[in-house]
Amino acid sequence: MRSRLVSSLLPVATLLLASTPFTQAAVQNRVVHAVNNASRVSLSGTISGRAKHSVDLGLAPGGRKLTSLSLMSSMTAAQQADLNQLLAAQLDPASPSYHEWLTPEQFGARFGLSSSDLAKVSSWLTSQGFTITSVARSSNFIEFSGTVAQAQQAFGASIHTVTFNGEQHIANLTEVALPSAIASVVASVNGLDDFHAKPRSRPRTVSPVDPTKPLYTQTTCPNSPVPCHYISPEDLYTIYNYTPLNNASTPINGSGVTIAVLGQTDLTTGNVLPDTNIAAFRTAAGLPAINLQLKLSGTDPGVTTGDVDEAHIDIEWSGASAPGATIAYVYGVDVFKNALPYAVTNKVAPIITASYGLCEPAWSTASVTTINQLLAQANVQGQTVVNAAGDSGATDCDATGHASEGQTADFPSSSPYVTSAGGTMFSGDVASPGTYWNGSNPANGGSALSYIPEQPWNETTASNGLDDGGAGGGGASAFFSKPAWQTGLGVPNDSTRDLPDISMNAAAQHDGYLVCSQGGFSGETPCTSGFLSSGGQVNVFGGTSFVAPIFAGVLARVEQQLGILTAGIGNVGPKLYGFLNGPTYSSVFHDIITGNNSVPCSQGTPNCQNGGSTGFNAGTGYDQASGIGSFDVSKLVNGWSAVTPTGTGGTIGSNISATTLTTTNALCAVSAGAAVSFTATVSGSAGTPTGTVQFLIDNAPVGPPQTLSGGSATYSPSLASLSSGAHNISAAYSGDGSYSGSKGTLLGPVVNKNLYPNGQFAMFDVVSSSKADFGFTPCTGTATTVTVQPGATASGVTLTVTPANGFTGSVNFTATNNDGLTGTATFTPPTVNVTTGAVTTSLVVQAFQTTTAQLTRPGLKPQHPSGKVPWYAAGSGATLACMLLFLRPRRRRWGALLAAVLSIALFTAAGCGGNTSTTSGGGGGGGGSTTTPASAGTYTFTITAVSGTLVHSTQVTVVVQ
Repeated sequence: MRSRLVSSLLPVATLLLASTPFTQAAVQNRVVHAVNNASRVSLSGTISGRAKHSVDLGLAPGGRKLTSLSLMSSMTAAQQADLNQLLAAQLDPASPSYHEWLTPEQFGARFGLSSSDLAKVSSWLTSQGFTITSVARSSNFIEFSGTVAQAQQAFGASIHTVTFNGEQHIANLTEVALPSAIASVVASVNGLDDFHAKPRSRPRTVSPVDPTKPLYTQTTCPNSPVPCHYISPEDLYTIYNYTPLNNASTPINGSGVTIAVLGQTDLTTGNVLPDTNIAAFRTAAGLPAINLQLKLSGTDPGVTTGDVDEAHIDIEWSGASAPGATIAYVYGVDVFKNALPYAVTNKVAPIITASYGLCEPAWSTASVTTINQLLAQANVQGQTVVNAAGDSGATDCDATGHASEGQTADFPSSSPYVTSAGGTMFSGDVASPGTYWNGSNPANGGSALSYIPEQPWNETTASNGLDDGGAGGGGASAFFSKPAWQTGLGVPNDSTRDLPDISMNAAAQHDGYLVCSQGGFSGETPCTSGFLSSGGQVNVFGGTSFVAPIFAGVLARVEQQLGILTAGIGNVGPKLYGFLNGPTYSSVFHDIITGNNSVPCSQGTPNCQNGGSTGFNAGTGYDQASGIGSFDVSKLVNGWSAVTPTGTGGTIGSNISATTLTTTNALCAVSAGAAVSFTATVSGSAGTPTGTVQFLIDNAPVGPPQTLSGGSATYSPSLASLSSGAHNISAAYSGDGSYSGSKGTLLGPVVNKNLYPNGQFAMFDVVSSSKADFGFTPCTGTATTVTVQPGATASGVTLTVTPANGFTGSVNFTATNNDGLTGTATFTPPTVNVTTGAVTTSLVVQAFQTTTAQLTRPGLKPQHPSGKVPWYAAGSGATLACMLLFLRPRRRRWGALLAAVLSIALFTAAGCGGNTSTTSGGGGGGGGSTTTPASAGTYTFTITAVSGTLVHSTQVTVVVQ
């Protein structure tokens, strides 16, 4: 019945598509054969990176509804080349196509599917039992719904229930396969998993405001030597000099411009307007009532705890940055599967801001391709997209504790079609707060007196790492080559898209932003007296989640000043780097030259050879900790039109390429005097990539770019100058007319199985050829793989230390596993003494864990070990602590937790860990023990050998089956 109804609507949909102002006559039909379900073609890269690192709980229920399914069409090589040329021409002031933006219908007529192909694909979907919910105006995106059983049958993908970092999800664990007749016109099928991107905000709970002190200026502040100063909109205006624009005879406040804020939650139950939180925020800030529009894409997500705060942050602070702008809140079940496609294919607004993302390795390549094509479409339609750069410094795949995943960047912030918004923190007021902060508060809660010098946001600590605070995201993309416009003083010569582009204050501790929100976490209170609750409490947050919407508001003022209220100004990267390369940079931008976004890391893990921290320092001009800096808003807005854009005439391919790097040489105990060679192979779905590959050691270029031949290039660099230990050997592909650039590496975290299919980071470990040193073998490979049954002990792996150049001394061993193995690893012996020859140790892994129950007295609640509740849990409750754990991009020590969840109600009011104990005896004060076997799976241990300042590593793979 439903199929017949939908089929009856298809002619109407086709007629509507054909009757748009710009027909698709120029687009050729590509589906020329009858659709045969028996003849199928697999789409690569459709499995989420998080799904690959989840615990499999078996097939998902077949009757489960999938309400956010979508299909993104691919482009032909000719369409892709045309799009690349158009994108470049639209940014070139000398081109007749400069800022000649397309409508969604025009985009479809040039780069979408023909109406015939759309009808055929739609007809096949309905024949599989799906219900089509919408077809994009741009003829490249179809949304539909169905069940797990229908999706498995239609797409040949096995959809399972899985757990990832303690959260239960569904995900396809095999690749999507489509009938060959339509596979060539499909780029991706989305919605087969329910993984969502995470918001980039960090909550902070504070004590009630001291009523005897000026509002928002307190005598004590956690983890800060100076009083707290919470940022209100009035403070934002003062510090970043919005005031001249606000006070102009005709205020330049974003009036007439619409900003699309992307989200994945209702604001309130039923989304009743006006929203009391937003209204209270505007009133407290002395701002006029907001012009807020709600635009739902697909199924209503309801109120989602954790996302509600993000929605209020983005709406309140984009509106504070541009109080005259209209805010269109575009939301759905998933911010990138629903909200982004709706905002782009309907061209909802000329400016789009999103404060969500994931580290690049967590995405499937198909998802990256889909999102990146939508971002390219946004640019060609004149839409500017701003995205938060992340809150974990240069280690975006880490969220708590000491980083162990290596340096990774955030997507979609890393896309060349996005402006990446990083974070700073105020530093100039530490020594003399009275210079920058008023002793009393004028109207609207502002107490800042002027611009305050900044450094990159970094509130991590050496002892607790990311648990004590965040840091501004930044680094080098693993997916994208450097766009032509990203050039200027300080920009790394790494052939890679670097981020962030700009930065503004993002600190949570010093100094956080005031927010009115009740997102469901305990401790959050309504704004009933200005920004305060009736009890004097305030909601304070930090994170690059603020920088993205605030900068979107700045761009709304730019568009009003230019008189471009609805058309948009497209990708603003060329203009921003035009400032960097122009005469007004030092007067418009605040060049951040001190500080870093380095995060404490675990010794021997990627990019952390000797322990300490990993990240980037601020410096003159551009840097990967703060971009090109923060800015004077008034001067930026007024000086925008006079700036000459950089990089005009270049092209950026939209298709994602994949670069793999291999070597025939040994990967560990490699002498610095040895001759080695590396081969980079670049692949893609739209033909053989062309262009060049730049080889890099520790992200620094070595030798000239090598021209691809048949998609590959080989180079033999000199290792003579390399220090002892592991080194990052990589290759950056330049991109061509069809493909964006990509990077391949021989040193990358295991989470990068999505990028490096062997699932290992191949250590390129160098031994000095002239100084006392030692080699550590065997190298990662079959010799270091053991198989063991759950609950059993694996056979030992022999590891050998071989002295070089007269080395003597003791060597200590450690083993680190980030795959969540429920088990232990021991060395026999844990330390060896090297005198004249090679010595060995044996690594033994137990695929089980034994825990002894701890009984607690009734009525007593467990306390944090330090007696002090950490900042991320205080007041926000156990739910927030759990959420921050769930931000981990990989399974971390959740094997035992999962087993407990399956047998008992582990989560209690005490928090993620609960207060559950298991005993084997009767009453009394003692506790029994429980043995938990490891779950089946493949686990990788990083084995580190340390002697003084010398560090060498290898890996051991444990297969539990």
